[in-house]
Amino acid sequence: MSINKHFKIIKKAIKKHTQLIDTYFLIKYAFSPYMACEHGCKYCDGRAEKYYVAGDFEKDIIIRKNLPELLSLELKKLREPGLIFIGSGISDAYQPIEKEEKLMREAAKILLKFNFPVAVMTKSSLILRDLDIWSELNKKNGFILMLSLTMLDDKVRNTFEPNASSVEERLETLRKFKEKGIPVGISGMPFIPFITNKEKDLRELLTELKSIPVDFMFYGSLTLRPGCQKQFFMKVIKEKYPNLLQEFKVLYGEDRASGSPLKSYSHEFFNTISKLLMEFEIPTQIPHYLYKGKFSLYDEIFILLNHMTELYKSKGIKINRLLKALKNYSNWILEEKKYFNRRRNLSYELIEDKIRHRFKTGEFNDVLQNEKLFQFLKQIVLEEKTLDYNKLKIV
Repeated sequence: MSINKHFKIIKKAIKKHTQLIDTYFLIKYAFSPYMACEHGCKYCDGRAEKYYVAGDFEKDIIIRKNLPELLSLELKKLREPGLIFIGSGISDAYQPIEKEEKLMREAAKILLKFNFPVAVMTKSSLILRDLDIWSELNKKNGFILMLSLTMLDDKVRNTFEPNASSVEERLETLRKFKEKGIPVGISGMPFIPFITNKEKDLRELLTELKSIPVDFMFYGSLTLRPGCQKQFFMKVIKEKYPNLLQEFKVLYGEDRASGSPLKSYSHEFFNTISKLLMEFEIPTQIPHYLYKGKFSLYDEIFILLNHMTELYKSKGIKINRLLKALKNYSNWILEEKKYFNRRRNLSYELIEDKIRHRFKTGEFNDVLQNEKLFQFLKQIVLEEKTLDYNKLKIV
């Protein structure tokens, strides 16, 4: 497939979460070397008008040519520790154009020089080319591979992800990273209704992933935003799966701005896959042991509290008091960050010291207003313990 290269000189490389951190992908800082994507996934959200990617989404690729040099300058100025996430919902850092441009190879070399953990989300086995650098960075700061995979049938993959790596190439990529001691997780997004969401297929996929074994798995169903994205996907269904066209029309007939299907379907699907993941003991969030010590203490607590709400909820445990404590903590840390962000001469360690001191004196329970949670977090903060996401026990 011939593509059109559009070189762009950017003014800024890294996007920052300066207030509350993203607790799903654990994004504190993020960048992407490209915009638009050659992988040509037929369901890609990037085709939606919301993101406005000019030209042919699969052929007109924007190349942020000066990204490596900007990285060197911007990394020096970051004030807080945290994960640097490389990826995008409308692009892939290791799409085929990377073979020629090598922006990720250069970026990896630069990142190795700094004290930041890194995560890359991709569906390309091309990342194996840089395994030497990522392995070294993992030993130094920590690295996580988040690889997109929702199916084992390569014929189905070829229909919906025509220019992405094959299923076997992705599985081999996971194995080779894992052999190097690098944590690997799965971005299971999107599972396609009627095609890749059947319980039998999910069970086979999880069996394969457990054998590697993967450290976690995110999951999500297909969203079809009204407009270009939905129209494009429906044409593919009409051509390849005409017998399912009417079912898709009904499932996405509400034309929600978010692109979500009927709530009844979402509830049933999420219930099915969450039960399977519990059965296979594959966490649905990045486990505590992988991010412990990789963020500031206040970000770690915020991530952990958010994850606990989902973990407990999935096991049928009431979370009302936990949600209230999370809200109290969020308000407290936002006030602390407001003061910190206005004073460039301050270190994030001042907030950490305040947290540790107040846990030692017991004052931090005035923030949480939850004695049981306070005693639990006291072990996390002062004894540096972690929460096992499968057993929900301190280790």
